[in-house]
Amino acid sequence: MRVALVQNSPRFGRKEENIQRLLSLIDKEKADVYVLPELSYTGYQFVSKKEVEELSDSLDSKPIHRFKEKAQELGSVIIFGFPERAEEGFFNSSLAALPDGSTILYRKTHLFYKEKLYFLPGNTGFSVFKYKDMRIGLAICFDWFFPESFRTLALLGADLIAHCSNLVMPYCQQANFAQALMNRVYIATANRTGTEFREEESLTFTGESVLVSPRGEYLLRGPEEGEAVLVCDIDPMLSRDKKINPYNDVFMERRPSFYTRLGTP
Repeated sequence: MRVALVQNSPRFGRKEENIQRLLSLIDKEKADVYVLPELSYTGYQFVSKKEVEELSDSLDSKPIHRFKEKAQELGSVIIFGFPERAEEGFFNSSLAALPDGSTILYRKTHLFYKEKLYFLPGNTGFSVFKYKDMRIGLAICFDWFFPESFRTLALLGADLIAHCSNLVMPYCQQANFAQALMNRVYIATANRTGTEFREEESLTFTGESVLVSPRGEYLLRGPEEGEAVLVCDIDPMLSRDKKINPYNDVFMERRPSFYTRLGTP
């Protein structure tokens, strides 16, 4: 199974320009699964609810249809982050567009920093879907900071975690080593680059999109700055082998009854 990480540097608010650039980057490499960054075509640093309202899209909007059409054209899965307009309000979401025209929606569980001012906490929960011979789980950026996120996806049977990100802290790419190794799962973190300066606050994104194997191997690592399309073949069966030796299966040996004794010193 061939996986592509698409790393971009969107210009805030320029949706059409950013979408066109993302689609052209996707066309550079052939893959079965493309993973794009969080809020991939709007930019990240919203400063008002009005901006969120103006830039958000419903699932039946034209921007969403463009990614769905590209997935059908290529016969591939495209997973991308976007600000979602829903009946309940606005969510920081990611969508997996499948080649048969269907979609899988995930709403970010753990909101970061000022996202809390504009987005609702995600209510979809974590889930896994199947594409060809691979089981894919969805996560967004700050979800990585909570070990329960990737562990939950791994327990649900994910072979690959598609992690759409706009990382500003320098830790995630290194932490993926431990998360991939302990959960015996592939982690594909697609990150953006560039700096956004809005209302006297500057955020610089760390780039370095990575694909880490269940053995902790860094199969792909993007540049700190600039766009990139990185591709690699992976073996989903490797994620399904939870044994680290003939005596230890790290999932079979879990003892959950000892993990829930909260409130004890």
